[in-house]
Amino acid sequence: MSGILYTLMQTVTRARWHSFMGRCRNLEQTQRRLLDERLRRNATTVFGQTHDFARIQSPAEYARTVPVSSWETVDPYVDRIIAGETNVLTAGPLPRMFNKTSGTTGKPKLIPVTPESTRGNALNQKVWAFAALERHPRFLSGKVFPVVNKAVDGHTASTNIPYGAVSGLMVRDAHPLARSKYAYPYDAIEIDDFSARRYAMMRCAVPESVSFIPGSNPNALLKLFESADACKADLFRDIHDGTLSENYDIPAAIRAVLSRRFKPNPNRARELERRAGQAGRLQPRDYWPELKLIGCWKGGTVGQFAPHLHEWCSPELTLRDTGYMASEAHITIPISDEGNSGLLTIHTNFFEFIPEEESGRPDARVLMAHELEIGVPYQILLTTAGGLYRYSINDVVEVTGFYAGAPLVSFLRKGRDVMNLQGEKVSANQILTAVQAACGEIGVTPMHFMVVGEAATSRYHLYIEPAGEAPDEAVMRHLLASFNERLCHINHVFKRYLDLDMLKPTALSLMHPGWLNEIVDHQVASGMRDTQFKPSVLGPELPPGGRVVYCLDIQS
Repeated sequence: MSGILYTLMQTVTRARWHSFMGRCRNLEQTQRRLLDERLRRNATTVFGQTHDFARIQSPAEYARTVPVSSWETVDPYVDRIIAGETNVLTAGPLPRMFNKTSGTTGKPKLIPVTPESTRGNALNQKVWAFAALERHPRFLSGKVFPVVNKAVDGHTASTNIPYGAVSGLMVRDAHPLARSKYAYPYDAIEIDDFSARRYAMMRCAVPESVSFIPGSNPNALLKLFESADACKADLFRDIHDGTLSENYDIPAAIRAVLSRRFKPNPNRARELERRAGQAGRLQPRDYWPELKLIGCWKGGTVGQFAPHLHEWCSPELTLRDTGYMASEAHITIPISDEGNSGLLTIHTNFFEFIPEEESGRPDARVLMAHELEIGVPYQILLTTAGGLYRYSINDVVEVTGFYAGAPLVSFLRKGRDVMNLQGEKVSANQILTAVQAACGEIGVTPMHFMVVGEAATSRYHLYIEPAGEAPDEAVMRHLLASFNERLCHINHVFKRYLDLDMLKPTALSLMHPGWLNEIVDHQVASGMRDTQFKPSVLGPELPPGGRVVYCLDIQS
């Protein structure tokens, strides 16, 4: 990054940071004012009139007047917007686009994207960047390799409103100065074939000096690194000759745009081939030695993939969480390298929290952000700039600390990620903790794992695909015993029901290598983007794909 561009970036982000910190220090006032402004602005909308926004005078009255909503509540309103009706959820014209995500049924969710939510996302990026620059002043010195989805997947039938991914839109429509920093042109994202898209992105980026990778799902990054290694012969040839291999299904127009970037670079190709030969694979630590920072999710179920990035890049490479976000809203902004907690996006979302133990009770407390306590699990409700009101995304969060008077919030798990065969209520978070601790004790690195609650046999069954060479049976038996012991310690009801023989002993199945890839491929084939893949660690059945090598249980 040039000195002028760096100074400009730091100046802009510093101003946004100080403004955001001022809001955090006046948290209650900030949230009350935001809610009041949003209710006044949208009082004459269909939703606002239905729920009497004009008469609501306080957050407590808002909670009493407007019921908690889900996508099933919102969907009919969105259908009216798609049909061309304005002033349905938010005042003003039709949204500029819809953020598309998978729904609980076959129908996808289309989340309205408004000018206010777009401005909020831009501010989130600037606040995140300032905190990162303070800790890593050189992380933008080289090229940036964003990992995003297509901006536009399609358009609504009658109104022709685009729908797709906001992340892709922000990359596509970025300022020319920002676009000049990208290691590949956005056009590569428009390639429909996933293997061809990955190859095109890496063909553009591998010869560059990349210093920062902003992404979200660490597994999506791993797939890119793996694809570059699998296709390294084509990469070496293309870099040497200044070409773009015909082995990949890349539309002619996009191929022409990408090919204009390429020039023969025999020296670079030979050096990469030499390094790959020494290491046994082509890896980012060799082609991007100046990589300073990766932004990715470090918590939740996807966080298990983050440590594998060090194996491909460098043990010293910093991974910084990009924040707790969903298609409905960007919820937190991490301000340090440690953990995955972040400050709430109080400038664009109004937040409410219900203590998890009170969930479902008519007298459950509804708390504002300034009333939260450290270590208490809460269900989170969102009122967003896109027109969602008291919207439950079925997530459970907790506060890990405070900064500038505002809570640092961490995603724990999905609210429904609980199995209850006999009343023991085993959660995905308990499974994640027990498996990671057992694997750490035994020295096994999991590529993927999942626990299935088998109602027919009243037992839990751990399926695991280790990274690298499979451990022998004795090691896996030890791992199973350790997992069971730790789960008993975490969940005393689970232990009691085991002792009572109400639950049968836990089982373990070692899965053939490639199980995770088969799961991802199946979901992608079903219409999910690979960057949206979030593995389940607990459920009533295994997803399609995978073969069992052998099965163990504690008594066998």
